[in-house]
Amino acid sequence: MVVATFNVWFSDFHAEERFRAIADVLSRKVPDVMVFQEVTPAALEILLAQPWIRVRYRRAEVTGGDVGNYGMLMLSRLPISNVTYTRVPTNLARGFLTAELDTGGQPLTVVGLHLESGKAAARLRTRQLGRVFGALRRTENAVVLGDFNMRDAENDRIGPPYRDLWPLLRPDDDGFTEDTTINLMRLDSKNKQRHVRFDRVLLKGNGWTATDVELLGTEPISPALPRVFPSDHFGVLCRLQSRPGPAEDARPQRFWRR
Repeated sequence: MVVATFNVWFSDFHAEERFRAIADVLSRKVPDVMVFQEVTPAALEILLAQPWIRVRYRRAEVTGGDVGNYGMLMLSRLPISNVTYTRVPTNLARGFLTAELDTGGQPLTVVGLHLESGKAAARLRTRQLGRVFGALRRTENAVVLGDFNMRDAENDRIGPPYRDLWPLLRPDDDGFTEDTTINLMRLDSKNKQRHVRFDRVLLKGNGWTATDVELLGTEPISPALPRVFPSDHFGVLCRLQSRPGPAEDARPQRFWRR
């Protein structure tokens, strides 16, 4: 099982080229489940137009309307028994998507989230994360991934039964997903240095174990545009392996579309 998260950056700056580059990066990995943040109508159109996505993936999106100028998208190659969108206390129309996967073996719930941004929003992020964890309190096995917008000082908000997979699997690698040393586009856009690990993958339960994690989109989109990257964030991809267990009975699908 391969899961991935990517904040695509809502900016119009080389938007079409960047969104196509994100699709290209992911096409080389073909994750089983992908979640995206800051999804604009243009990003949604480009992603869903990719033949490899259109043919293989079910989708759920929450974009436009009262959720603002951008939203979230979840794509899954696996059957889904149920999916919901939950609002959280927010000043930025934030919430989270929850999908129950039919894996044919160990059940797994996937949550894609986008928490409040900004240093001043740390307390609000804590409340939002509490809502996510509360919604999963009776869920045995879950993956929570997306843009947490959390600084290192907030790492203590994540603890048992959740495991933050990057430091678990790569303790000697910072894993910065906003890194102006590498991402010159991010440096140019704000004209200040930033090295943070906003984008994360958490795992709950003993039914699945993580085997590998890596960053995506860490190179310019082309030699002709050396200061243009797929996004101001790097994506994160994680490989999971199930442990033996009974298959979960599939329930009727709803909300998902091909």
